[in-house]
Amino acid sequence: MERPRITARHRPLAEWTIFNVLVRGALRRHFARVLVRADGPLPDPAGGPVIAYANHPSWWDGYLAYAVDRLVLRDRFRGYVMVDERQLARYPFFRWVGAFSVDLGAPRSAAASVAYAADELAAAPGRMLWIFPQGELQPQDRRPIRVARGAPAVARRAGGATLWPVALRYEFGDRQRPDALIRLGVPHAVGPADDPATVSADMASRLTSLVDGLSTDVAAGRLDAYRVLLRGRPGVNERFDRLRGRAEPS
Repeated sequence: MERPRITARHRPLAEWTIFNVLVRGALRRHFARVLVRADGPLPDPAGGPVIAYANHPSWWDGYLAYAVDRLVLRDRFRGYVMVDERQLARYPFFRWVGAFSVDLGAPRSAAASVAYAADELAAAPGRMLWIFPQGELQPQDRRPIRVARGAPAVARRAGGATLWPVALRYEFGDRQRPDALIRLGVPHAVGPADDPATVSADMASRLTSLVDGLSTDVAAGRLDAYRVLLRGRPGVNERFDRLRGRAEPS
């Protein structure tokens, strides 16, 4: 079987280090908050392989996916993520946390990555693949959201899977730094006999609805259902407000 040029090489110590030193620190430096809301139950490792599929509005999306793995799912899954081959060649240490390469411009290479992902998912219980089925960065309000057939192909070859839609968004509010927002959708199952075109269309519909729902939550200021997953360092305005509050007479 052909394999992608760069395969995953999980290293538990490296995974801990990359998240706690690189990912968590970067999120805290660059964002006011990372907020998360779950619309339904979280995927269960006992329920078979899981494919999490998210929109792709920012370079930060992979960091948020890793934060979900570590802080929401609590490392109950062994995670994998498809990464553009050129990017992974620049940052090869990400293969230690489950990244493997895909070259969407080369059909034979892309097919090898799909086959590799499916075989890894089916090899043992409790495995999850993160995928950004738009294929490239897209503005967060651009519609329609299109879903390529890679995820249905992986699910079919793996003997079926639970699909999990995830919406990501980044918003500046009244702080110096933006919020990163995550809305976790309801998991849904697909079988090996399901038509890939039908699955792709269903995924696109579910993901669009979830992304639009997150956008509406932000526009309406309805963030009570979101909890703080990570809190960033105070910005200049927040530090100034605190100093002013101390200086004002009680």
